[in-house]
This record gives sequence, C-alpha cells and structure tokens, in this order.
Amino acid sequence: MKSEHIETRNKLKAIYDIKTFENLLDNCILTDIEKEILRLHYLKGKDFQFIGDKLGFAEVTIKKKHKKCLQKLNKLL
Repeated sequence: MKSEHIETRNKLKAIYDIKTFENLLDNCILTDIEKEILRLHYLKGKDFQFIGDKLGFAEVTIKKKHKKCLQKLNKLL
C-alpha cells in the first residue's frame, strides 16, 4: 500500500496545466517558500539539490519541506 504522501506526489505530477497547479496553490495554506519548492519541482522539473541551492537551504531541508507540503496538500487532492 502506498503512503499518502506518495499518492499526493503522483497526483501533483499528473497536473500538467499551470493554471490548475497555481489554483491549487492559491487554495491551500502553504508558505511562499513551500509554494516555490512545489513550482520548481513539479512545473520546472528541478531536483531538490538545485532547489536548495536556489533558495539557500540544504537538500535534506528541501526534502523535508517537500514532504510537509505533500502532507498539507493531501486533503485537497
């Protein structure tokens, strides 16, 4: 059985329309940093190392923030 965050991640990956993705972000309680992590990862295809370098965080921190985002979004998807 897949864990909830993996299912949520797969649902996010399935959103190809930028407008739909942005509407989702507008309707959830995420920080600006969390939203940027999701944009960079899902819309721009950037890996966590790149995102960490761009935002000034360690890769492991970005991974933790990403997982936290997925937990928050689980109820919306």
